[in-house]
Amino acid sequence: MVSPSDIENPSITHRDRLPTRAYNIPDTSFLLNGIWKFYYAPSPTIAPAPEDIVDSKWKDITVPGHWQLQGYGRPQYTNIVYPFPVDPPYIPSDNPTGVYERKFTVPDSWPKGSQIRIRFDGVDSAYHVLLNGIDIGFSKGSRNSSEFDITNTVNLGENVLRVYVYQWSDGSYIEDQDQWWLSGIFRDVTVLAFNLAGHIDDFFVTTEVSGDSATIHLSITTARLASKALLSVKIENQDTVYGTQIEVDRSETISKLSIQIPNALLWTAETPNLYSLTVDLADGNNKLIHKISQDIGVREVKIINGNITINGKPIQFRGVNRHDHHPLFGRAVPLDFIKRDLLLMKSHNINAVRCSHYPNDPRFYSMCDQIGLWVINEADLECHGFYDVIARPEEILQGMDYDQRKEFVFRRAADFTSNNPEWETAYLDRARQMVLRDRNHPSIIVWSLGNESFYGCNHASMYRLVKELDSTRLVHYEGDIQAETADMFSMMYPSIQDIKSFAARHGDKFMKPLILCEYAHAMGNGPGSLKEYLEVFRELRILQGGFVWEWANHGLKKINVSDGKEFYGYGGDFEEYPHDGTFVMDGLCFSDHSPTPGLIELKKAYEPVLLNLKANNLLISNAYDFVGLEHLDATWHVTRYSDDIKSKGEIIASGSLDIPVVDPGETVSVPVGTFKTDVKVGEVWLTVRFLLKNATNWANDGFEIAWEQFKIAQFPSKSVIVAQPFVSTASIDDTAGVLRVGGPLFKFSFDKRTARISSWFVDGSNVLTPQSNLLTFWRAPIDNDNPVDKSYWQKFGVDHLLNSVRSVEVNRKGGILTVATIIDIAPPGLGWKFIAEVTYSLVALDKLKIRAKLVPQAHARNMIPRDIPRLGWEFSLAKDIAADGDGIATWFGKGPDESYPDKCSAARVGVFEKAIRDLDTVYEVPQENGNHMGTRWAYIRSTASRGLAVRASENFGFKVSNKIAGLDAAKHPCDVVSSKDWILRMDYAQHGVGSQACGPGVLDPYRLKMSDVGYQFEVELMAVKV
Repeated sequence: MVSPSDIENPSITHRDRLPTRAYNIPDTSFLLNGIWKFYYAPSPTIAPAPEDIVDSKWKDITVPGHWQLQGYGRPQYTNIVYPFPVDPPYIPSDNPTGVYERKFTVPDSWPKGSQIRIRFDGVDSAYHVLLNGIDIGFSKGSRNSSEFDITNTVNLGENVLRVYVYQWSDGSYIEDQDQWWLSGIFRDVTVLAFNLAGHIDDFFVTTEVSGDSATIHLSITTARLASKALLSVKIENQDTVYGTQIEVDRSETISKLSIQIPNALLWTAETPNLYSLTVDLADGNNKLIHKISQDIGVREVKIINGNITINGKPIQFRGVNRHDHHPLFGRAVPLDFIKRDLLLMKSHNINAVRCSHYPNDPRFYSMCDQIGLWVINEADLECHGFYDVIARPEEILQGMDYDQRKEFVFRRAADFTSNNPEWETAYLDRARQMVLRDRNHPSIIVWSLGNESFYGCNHASMYRLVKELDSTRLVHYEGDIQAETADMFSMMYPSIQDIKSFAARHGDKFMKPLILCEYAHAMGNGPGSLKEYLEVFRELRILQGGFVWEWANHGLKKINVSDGKEFYGYGGDFEEYPHDGTFVMDGLCFSDHSPTPGLIELKKAYEPVLLNLKANNLLISNAYDFVGLEHLDATWHVTRYSDDIKSKGEIIASGSLDIPVVDPGETVSVPVGTFKTDVKVGEVWLTVRFLLKNATNWANDGFEIAWEQFKIAQFPSKSVIVAQPFVSTASIDDTAGVLRVGGPLFKFSFDKRTARISSWFVDGSNVLTPQSNLLTFWRAPIDNDNPVDKSYWQKFGVDHLLNSVRSVEVNRKGGILTVATIIDIAPPGLGWKFIAEVTYSLVALDKLKIRAKLVPQAHARNMIPRDIPRLGWEFSLAKDIAADGDGIATWFGKGPDESYPDKCSAARVGVFEKAIRDLDTVYEVPQENGNHMGTRWAYIRSTASRGLAVRASENFGFKVSNKIAGLDAAKHPCDVVSSKDWILRMDYAQHGVGSQACGPGVLDPYRLKMSDVGYQFEVELMAVKV
């Protein structure tokens, strides 16, 4: 059945596969999706023979689908490393083989003598096709389509289709993309028929733009014509119809024609104008024998003055990388799920998508055509695993910088396949398959030659082939570092300084632009500094944007057999080896493709309208490439916020803005006047919003595109804590170990041994419990901390700081109780510490002030860490306030979602309210989360008891959770051990988040640097009766 000459020979890409054609399914077709019979064999040598009949050992399986997700074998995730011994083109003899069988009948209504084909749009990794026991063909290239002619084999009655699918083939060496290894028939299987009298076998549409006019060129391939035929072409939109006809002799196979379109409506991602193309093929009697329809767009892609231009204008990619993924079905992604992805992208100001790292479902591109997205379509090609083959034995590489590693490793790694002429056929096949299937889509403006496959002679051959098949688009390949053949430079994860240095080297006379095909690695709590990347995008003409890595986590839903807990699995969760762990959880969306806070932050960074306020004038900058702002409405409102914890903010003025004409790239000034604030305490904020004026095919009217806030007035806050002397009426028990203060309405206890509050009761309700109530410095490491910062902080013992109480002094002057403490906070075994002077002032029965001063000290400066993860207070909230998570948190500050120093642009200033159990961001890999920057005050309360109001001497970070301590050790959210008490965290400062899981670390302004002079801050706690 199978021989090494098929699955271990890169020069054999197929047998009897028909030439690739533009995707177009005729009406005479039907799907074979659904339930098939399936036999799983550990090796092709013991798979059922073609003559073996289906028996009880065969089970049901769903197509499209992967067998690993339906009970056979196991999913395996690797980022780089090959999951099998590396000896190309040879593969393991234990090569799991899935044998699929399905019966079908050709409809009687189909014209007699039709050419019958069977089409597979995606099978991983290689497969043989048999019909009625006869070998029909063979193909490789998992994410490419294949068609086979079954005319001479198909029966008029029942037919038996059998497909042998092999998990591994030589093709697996060049399908080493950063994703799950999943096998099987995972896209549509279609039976289709073409008329005996002839049909349109292929067509290719190109467009030229000249001023307001355009020319549409068509190349139409006909086949099997029985006589002379007539081709009728019609191009129309809602306003106009253009058409022409041409006679075709049966000996001709390719017909070329052109149609002029005056005053053409051009296609861009901002104006996705489409024309409907219809091509009718009629026989000599003028009887219709075939019809194709396709939406087409008029646009022209060129490099002009070194920039990528569409219709003569430079563009900027505000993009993302997208893998095919579904949490239940893997790469067998339902069409409505794909559409949901694209609509979510568009509604988050994303204008471009890179198909990483293979062609998508062919219908994906039609959706991009319709809603307007620039597309980089990428060949199904990656052999990143050869990097490890070279690099892992070379320990010296650990000390090399990235450019040195490229020089040392990439050339040698390329020799396996990319720079090996024996693999040229395989490389060219993948380029040909991609281009010929998808080249009629206007959204595709760039072809990519694959990903992370180094660079060699086979890429140069791919480039030449792509240009031969389609000269109207540009070609990208990041591995072509010097852009020897690629039409643009491309980088992955450069720092902002690296980008600026690149631009400086090339000056303003460059011939090719730069794009970031991957940047801002969105793993876990991140990415940080998107704002700074967008600033450099706008600053440097050579840089035409980039694509965030990546769109969504690839978690696969899993249920623990032992306890029934449900979670999204990553590498290692399926007991596979080798694997690359959590690196597959690196998306802007969670595994169910709902937005993470990172996607909300990206929407803000990608806003196409930029706003600034200068001297009562609103500066409006248009960051679109093609359109003005006429499609938007602008509204504004002014909100007054007070120090009152029960105030929700008051809108004191509102209105709409008359938006003047603002051409792309231009800025205009609009006066906004002044506002009477009439407030002596608090803040006044102006909020401006830009909204869709009319509904589109991706959002409703009124949908928010851009917004900005400006503080237009601030008045000094007055402390709500007023001293109310009470000591003379209170009982005080001051022993060597514990200070107890009490009265009819309150009890306050302070543990002098630990220098911590141990309890606080007011009006019979408990406010604080002894679990925490101390200064803390650690945070559960985020994914971006793990590569560098986590180990650095651990080296300095920041994760195990211990308190040593040096002194506790109790003072009762002025009727106020004050406890002054001095504490050394230091790690075991090291020679540095914080000297913390902490003073607790119980200024009233229900009011407490805490002042802290921390100074780092060491025997030598290099013993002190340069930065720390965070610095702040943790207080243990009593059940009377937290109500087991049903308590309510209201705060004035940034919200409603989490924010961090370099990830806070999308957080608005306002008064927000949530149940405290909803304040956590539940990352699928547990880590630090849920901080709210810029908090002025917060109020936590139960609905039936007492509340606690807090504020600080300056804006602070606010968080409430019962999962803080359990995050470090947990693999999944269901593993997090909740603490008995809910912890209120009030942070003086936090370290930024960056994107160092794969990319640059936290930028300098956002690092929580150790201060030589130390830190001082004050917090206030007030028990409030609900």
